Amino acid sequence: MPTSARYQPLQVDAEPRRRNPFYCAGCFGVLSSWLSAIAGPVLPTRQQVTGYTSGFLFALGWWIFIDACAFNGYLLGQGTKDVLTLSFEDWVPGIVSTLSLVIVNMIDRETLGADDFQYESSSVAWKARACAFFGITLALGALGGALAILSLKYIIPGRQGDAFYLGQGITVQNFLIFASSMVLWFGRNSSDDPLA
Repeated sequence: MPTSARYQPLQVDAEPRRRNPFYCAGCFGVLSSWLSAIAGPVLPTRQQVTGYTSGFLFALGWWIFIDACAFNGYLLGQGTKDVLTLSFEDWVPGIVSTLSLVIVNMIDRETLGADDFQYESSSVAWKARACAFFGITLALGALGGALAILSLKYIIPGRQGDAFYLGQGITVQNFLIFASSMVLWFGRNSSDDPLA
């Protein structure tokens, strides 16, 4: 049999091809590349999602507290029995939690384990750890203060129903602000890539 350009011998692969059970096995790669090309600029990054989630938790915490304060004022105006007036100690845990959120999130994770050779001044890691300890201590102290207010002013005296809502609002506010602080800190500092 003559070999010409028209008649080439058939070449067979040495390895047999595996059959894919799906009709369009190559379509997944094409679809994923299209999706990344289309949705890549549209979908937020991990740091953006972390920031939005943290901001939502923080705003929700203060929203619940302000709602509890407004509802407590409404109950006082209606003359409802067994309702406490809002005082300064009810505001303190939320303010301290907010302050701890700012302090904790000012610290970069890299500075907690920093060498003195990386920075101009000495003992940078020690100062960062002290600041982180102070911020976390403030946050846990605010949580403890909120739980103390809840138990001493609302649970032990036996307040129930609508009169109990302000104590719940103070406690939920502080848990949400603490969660917001931790979500922001761990989400912002969990990767070496600043644009991830």
